[in-house]
Amino acid sequence: MSFAKTVFVAIDHLFNKTQNRTKMLRQTRHVKCDADIAYGDEPECKLDLYYVPKESGKYPVIFEIHGGGFVAGDKKYRRGLSRWYAANTGAMVVNVNYGLAPEIIFPTPLQQLVKAANWVKENAEKYNLDLTKFVATGDSAGGYYAAMLCVIQDSEVLQEQYGKMDAKFTGCALNCGIYDLETALKTKILFNLTGKIWKDYTGESMKDIQNYKYLNYLSPSHYITEKFPKAFFVYAKKDFFCGGQGEALKEQLDSLGVYNESYGSTKFMDNHTFPIMWTSKAAKEANAMLLSFLNRFFAGEI
Repeated sequence: MSFAKTVFVAIDHLFNKTQNRTKMLRQTRHVKCDADIAYGDEPECKLDLYYVPKESGKYPVIFEIHGGGFVAGDKKYRRGLSRWYAANTGAMVVNVNYGLAPEIIFPTPLQQLVKAANWVKENAEKYNLDLTKFVATGDSAGGYYAAMLCVIQDSEVLQEQYGKMDAKFTGCALNCGIYDLETALKTKILFNLTGKIWKDYTGESMKDIQNYKYLNYLSPSHYITEKFPKAFFVYAKKDFFCGGQGEALKEQLDSLGVYNESYGSTKFMDNHTFPIMWTSKAAKEANAMLLSFLNRFFAGEI
């Protein structure tokens, strides 16, 4: 197992009980789960559907993408979050897996997520989905992927690289994501973790980055236009993985006139992807704002 994968797998195990609290799972027992539905031929192309059964009306949709440094993570680590979304918004939550590096390198994971988004559109009638209320969300690497899907849908150039995207996200909710990958790669992290992730993710050395085939197609910030979906995002001002990314995204969206709401934590302990740790004051405030955004968005109020 690579060094980067070892680090992020350890993080998954360390914080699993914190992110998937027994109390939360118990309080959301009424949420149903249809598990391990295949959206593609590869074994990792599976998704779970979380929802509260109802007799009438369509479900808005939340498309949840887990983080994990591009090398780790699994939809099972977002089961608590998915249940929380479904219980508090009435949405159908699509909790999706995708290929992980270094076994599966870029661009395959992003191409798989395009397929997963298209699967949702293809099955909208079957599951009674309202795709006028379709939100992409994710944390860390999942936030990057969610933002990428939101720009791929309006870019023929990106669809040439990652596949035709028939689905259309109308909103997004991003948790400490990476939006300018080239800037993030310049960030110095202990043990040169950035370089090790890049090697695992692309199969390329950092010293050869300027020759990387997909370099010009990596950063969602390069493709954000006024068509970008209405957005809510959180960021940590002292984020040791994605410092400055949220602030730069807000400036860009504001300059384009894209509707957005955001929450930034200020304390070091409220760091990377702090909302899914649930209990701190900042996590509670950010999650309350997130639910408010989603429920107003689904109600057509924003």
